[in-house]
Amino acid sequence: MIVGDSISHGSSGDWTWRYRFWKHLTAQGLDVDFVGPHKTLDNIRTEESGDGDNTYADPGFDRDHAAKWGQPYLVAKTTIREYVQTHRPDFVLVLLGINDLVWYGTTPDEFEANLREFIANARAGHHSVRLILGTILETARATEDFVFAKLVSKCNDRIRAVAAELRRPISPIEVADTAVEFVAAEHTWDDTHPNPNGEVRIAAAFADVLAQRFQIGAMYPRPYPVLDSIRPEAKAPIHIDTAQDAGLAV
Repeated sequence: MIVGDSISHGSSGDWTWRYRFWKHLTAQGLDVDFVGPHKTLDNIRTEESGDGDNTYADPGFDRDHAAKWGQPYLVAKTTIREYVQTHRPDFVLVLLGINDLVWYGTTPDEFEANLREFIANARAGHHSVRLILGTILETARATEDFVFAKLVSKCNDRIRAVAAELRRPISPIEVADTAVEFVAAEHTWDDTHPNPNGEVRIAAAFADVLAQRFQIGAMYPRPYPVLDSIRPEAKAPIHIDTAQDAGLAV
């Protein structure tokens, strides 16, 4: 089960890193079942957040997930127990944190407390659940704002430290260092959300942990492919006057 925010949820026209990850695993003959309460993307062409959109660039994969546009650890910690109890995942892959810092002003201490509660609640849903925690990705803001970049770095250090401290044989926790190969200027389409080349790097970080730490599948092949950009029209806002001119019902 993939738990995340907009980076994992994806929006209109995306393949998503979930797609890249699924394709990698199934290409090796693995029988993979993604689980979660959602299947859709966010409709980026409207102002509403979290409205469902099925316009995947390629919908031919298992689209179940537990990602939600704008979701922070602060909120995810309150739902993860129910999600684990309901969907019974063998693994919970988590990519959260940027919204805690940007929208909720979370300090590193508060971030760590929320992370610990998230882990405890996931284990309350199933005592032997295995977790893989992603690190917070670089955004354009972090490249321009030293104070914010330092905050991201401190919270990523907390992710690594908490995972090491709380790791247990029956419920292991590993870290997928998603931030290591991800460069905002090259791997996002809007300074924050991954473009296809960013999706590949996120998928690779999680795939490498599955292969190295759990002996499931193989590491993601390198060098990475150079992929085409998302079609600009997939992200273009819907303008009512244009729709009316075209004779569309709005």
